[in-house]
Order: sequence, then C-alpha cells, then structure tokens
Amino acid sequence: MRFKTLALAATAICALPSVANATVTPSLGTGGGTNVTLSQAGLNGGAVATLQGGTVYTADQPFADIPKGSLNGGTFLAAGPLAGQPAILTFTRPTTYLSFLWGSPDTYNVLTLVTNLATYTYTAQGLNFAVTDGNQAFSQYVQFAATAGEFISSVSFNNVPAQDAFETANFSVTAVPEPATWAMMLVGFGLVGSAMRYRRRTTVVYG
Repeated sequence: MRFKTLALAATAICALPSVANATVTPSLGTGGGTNVTLSQAGLNGGAVATLQGGTVYTADQPFADIPKGSLNGGTFLAAGPLAGQPAILTFTRPTTYLSFLWGSPDTYNVLTLVTNLATYTYTAQGLNFAVTDGNQAFSQYVQFAATAGEFISSVSFNNVPAQDAFETANFSVTAVPEPATWAMMLVGFGLVGSAMRYRRRTTVVYG
C-alpha cells in the first residue's frame, strides 16, 4: 500500500506544473553549473544532446576563433557557411535549463530554441549583449530557464545572412529527472520518514 501511495505521489509531482503559465526566460550571466563535454557527436558524446551540422574545433580558424573564456581545452562549436549551418543540438531528455558561452556575438547570429510548446528566436542585440559587432575579444554567457511544464527539446545556431560563424562553448544543461529517478527519490524519503517514526516510538529503559 505504501509503495502504491509513493507511486501516486511521484505521478502527482511530475504533473504539478501548469502549462498555462509555461515560459522560457532568457538571461545574461557569468557562467556556472557543470560543463558538459562537446564533440562532433554532441554533448557528453551524444548522451546529453546529439549534434547535427556545425563543426567542433579546438583551435582558431580563419573564420572562427575560440570564444574568450572557453574551457575544455578551447573546444567550441561553430556554425556558418564554412562550418555547416545550422548546427542543431537535440536533447536526449526534456531539458529545463541551458547555459553556454556565446563567442564574438554578431548581429547576424540567430539562435532558435524549440520546446514542447513553442519556438523561440533570439539574437545578441535582442538579448541586450554589450557587444554585437563580432569582436573576438568578447564573449557572453547566456542562459535559458524553462518553467511550468515547458521543456527545451533542441537549440539551433544559425547565421542570417549566411556569413562567418556562430561560436559557442562551455555548455551546461539540466534535464528533467526520469520517472524512475523520481520514484526512487520518493521511496528513499519514505524510508527515511519511517525510520524517524520508528526511532521516536522506541523506549529505552535503564535498569
């Protein structure tokens, strides 16, 4: 009976968000979170997100430089006419948070975020970056937080018109826990609660 109750609770928690108030909130930041590795397969070898288009580099190119502040040996993703555009990262699990370093932002860089409810398009100037002229000495962290039942499914990096490159690095992702994980967490909480109740009921008698 207890496990049935826990299972129902897990289902209720997963259903808590209200889609009516769903939104994705973009903001500028200074980085943070755990960076995932980037390769031609995607993020964490494709386990977090698979990559279609674009090219992953570890050295400056004639048309694209390593974003200032890039981690992981300077590994970065470039999308553009010479690197293949658009570059699309498709997440393997519903994602509620995405952060990355946007290198040498230009007015023609176009970022498209697809969720389970909508499609959002962003530009560096629309996000109020301090620099939008392609200055390779400037990079900006940007993050996107989805709430109330909205989940990020993919992100696309493009250039309109097609010229130069769109450079990104230092990705950080937060995915929605799998249902089995929620259930195990709730079972764990239930066992801890039971143990605490048992301890309170125990009577110690000293002779």
